[in-house]
Amino acid sequence: MEDGKRAYFGAAVFVLVACVASRLFYLAAGALLAATVPVSPFHRGTADVPFGTTNIWTHWDGEHYVMLASDGYLNPPHKVSPAFFPLYPLLVRSAAALFGGPLSREALGLWGVLLSLLLFPVGLYFVYKIAESGWGVRVARASVLLLAFFPTSFFFNAAYTESLFLALSAGSLWAARVRKDLLLACLLAGLATAARNVGVFLLVPLFLAWFEDRERYGWRATYLALAPSGLAAYAAYLWWRFGDPLLFYGAQEQWSRQPTGPVTTVRVALQNALDGVARLLDPQLRAESSLGRLAEALAGAQTTFSLLLLVLAVTLVAVGFRTLPLGLSLYTLLLVAVPISFGTPVDPLMGLPRYLLVAFPIFIVLATRLEGRSLYTWLVASAAVSLVPCALFVTWRFVA
Repeated sequence: MEDGKRAYFGAAVFVLVACVASRLFYLAAGALLAATVPVSPFHRGTADVPFGTTNIWTHWDGEHYVMLASDGYLNPPHKVSPAFFPLYPLLVRSAAALFGGPLSREALGLWGVLLSLLLFPVGLYFVYKIAESGWGVRVARASVLLLAFFPTSFFFNAAYTESLFLALSAGSLWAARVRKDLLLACLLAGLATAARNVGVFLLVPLFLAWFEDRERYGWRATYLALAPSGLAAYAAYLWWRFGDPLLFYGAQEQWSRQPTGPVTTVRVALQNALDGVARLLDPQLRAESSLGRLAEALAGAQTTFSLLLLVLAVTLVAVGFRTLPLGLSLYTLLLVAVPISFGTPVDPLMGLPRYLLVAFPIFIVLATRLEGRSLYTWLVASAAVSLVPCALFVTWRFVA
């Protein structure tokens, strides 16, 4: 018992230290970069909140979630799209109301950031315990660090669903694999599907967890019906309110998202990536020596960055089939398959650098391959690279 308490305490302390160190790194870097790099011409303006810096973490989708928490779906003046799932904005609004604060965009934006920061260590803890249960403390610690300093992990600071979905999805798989509590696992999965539609993929590892231990679980397979309950409840709401239970899918057309297929996506992404590299190598860019011009060129090379991360992810998914339990491997494969199957003509890998953050089993796979000096080298390089997309995000240039 004492050894168990020490193990849980040690895991919690390590996760908390990694979380605080990484979040302070990105909060400070984001504020400094926002004050240094010229803001994109796209900038529409977001209201300042205390210290005039927290608002930089409510750009792009964060702005939609804040407006959703304020106004609801398709209500004037902002007409927020049902493509954004309801759990996160509900929690943001509930937190603001619970503590008696105003429900202004400024306050809701601040609560969105705080909620993400509070939920991130919860998700990291579950990742740690899953990795520890299968591969030991060293891999667990490396997995946490690799995720905390991944090139797009600054999104865990933002008013986005990354922290919430990581906490719920990793918590669900922790409950199934480590705690062996299928009911809790399915309840958490149900909440995850109210945060993102891809939460429904949790059914695969949860079903396999039941199948592998079916003599013990028996009739408890009925719990699996709870796993997509959040998605079902949201679809029922959309049917009642707007007459279309799949409106969250149809609303994606607003951003020109469409089924493309992996082959087409990769082909177009490769061409866009080559064009992005050509812009970065343009002699005129070097001649101007303008930070704003460089930022625009880097933003234009977004697909190049996404394609490199895709190669890394696909490699780790393939290695994962020899490293991870089948359920975790299939779940990761599905998460990676979505952004390469649904893209836009302009940005065929739209969102992929961010979506990889919640495909946490790839970080466990990477942690099994890196140790000692190679791990520290990777972490330093990853943190350094992350400053580029971080700078683009906080200055209103689209990253993911």
